[in-house]
Amino acid sequence: MSNEKLPTYFIGHGGVSILFKPGYGPVQQDLREIGKEIKALKPEAIVITCGHFQGEGDAIEVNLKEPTKVWHDLGPSWHTTFPHVFEYQYAHKSSRALGEKTSGLIETRWVPFKLMFPEGEDELDIPILQISTYAGNDLNAHVRLGEALSSLPGRILLIGSGMIVHNLRATREGTTDTTVARSIEDAALKALSAPTPSERDAQFLAFQEREDWIDAHPTEEHVLPLYMTLGVGRNWSEYKVWNQDRYIVGQSYLSFRLGKLPLTGDRLNGHL
Repeated sequence: MSNEKLPTYFIGHGGVSILFKPGYGPVQQDLREIGKEIKALKPEAIVITCGHFQGEGDAIEVNLKEPTKVWHDLGPSWHTTFPHVFEYQYAHKSSRALGEKTSGLIETRWVPFKLMFPEGEDELDIPILQISTYAGNDLNAHVRLGEALSSLPGRILLIGSGMIVHNLRATREGTTDTTVARSIEDAALKALSAPTPSERDAQFLAFQEREDWIDAHPTEEHVLPLYMTLGVGRNWSEYKVWNQDRYIVGQSYLSFRLGKLPLTGDRLNGHL
């Protein structure tokens, strides 16, 4: 396997409903496609930032515990409406050594993974390390975080996981209005197709100035991992998208890869 740098991914993961409620079939199918692509890359480990893990103050937190358990980030109502979701687990490896290496570098959710790498079928046999985003809404800080993480040695795959539109009002009201999701997703696709990575990033950074941004992200924790991904892929113009035009209760599930797949024998034979 080549030592060429691995690409980076932003995964639109949704909530736990994606695992069992009807209507998510096409979204699940694309997440499985992403999972198969990642498995074919044969990374040594995965380092992931997620919209459900923010640091405190001006700090990034790294989970050094080994092994690491699954935390259920769900409100009290789930205990009465869908209590079975608290039984969900995801068997995985963790790595204190990788966490310490990542933490030292910085100092100088499992929902998508259950679909991307299903247990008993195609699970990952590599360490998965989750690090936090920063608190607050500084998009540039997360681009710089991605730039720092991209210097991790070896075949480490860096993933940001969240949502490009996390319209909580639409979720609470169960609305079928997709105006905000469509508008921002269209802008994201336009940014991805920009002629240069620097212009792409400038367009994404300008999203905070949009009038509909507060509807898309009442709080911005779910979109911060996207900007980490932009930092990792700061020199790559190549991209691929999944789950385009798939809107459920006003949310966008758009996912994308930045960077080319390594030129391996499998890929030359059409297997990657």
